[in-house]
This record gives sequence, structure tokens and C-alpha cells, in this order.
Amino acid sequence: MSPDPWSAILDGFERDIALAVSGKVVPPWTPPLDAGPLPASLADRARRVLDAQADAVAILNRAKHDAGTQLSAIDAVPSGPGSDRPLLLDVRG
Repeated sequence: MSPDPWSAILDGFERDIALAVSGKVVPPWTPPLDAGPLPASLADRARRVLDAQADAVAILNRAKHDAGTQLSAIDAVPSGPGSDRPLLLDVRG
């Protein structure tokens, strides 16, 4: 690894967080084998990255919940031969 492996690791985490919350595919992560202990000088940055990861998880969980709610609403709309009459869909909720 480079002389400052932890900066590169944190850069990668930040890049992956941005990809995830923008809906893009995040590549699989492989833990580095030779990074050594986190330098004290990067502890605050590592905490910020950890907080950003927690925020991203919350955002993605909300999006997953909302998508599930929408899919359930779609599934609730009757279809087939008995559904040839007009339906009212309450979009205001």
C-alpha cells in the first residue's frame, strides 16, 4: 500500500457512500491486509466517515421502505377480467 494507506481507505469509503446514496452500484470491498493501525491524526476523519455511513444506511433504508410501500399499493390495485370498471386512486393519501 501507499505510505498513507488509511487516507486511501477513507477516500474509498467516502466514494462508496456517494455512489450508494446516488443509486449507483458500489463495488465489493476487500479489506486491506497491510494497513496497520489507524493513525491518531485520522481518527476524527474516520469518525466522520462512520457517521456518513450510518446516514447513508438510514437514507437507503427509507428508500427501501418507500419502494416497498409503493409496490404494495400497486399490488392492491385489482387486475384481470373483473377490473374493467374505472377505479379511483387516492394519491394524496
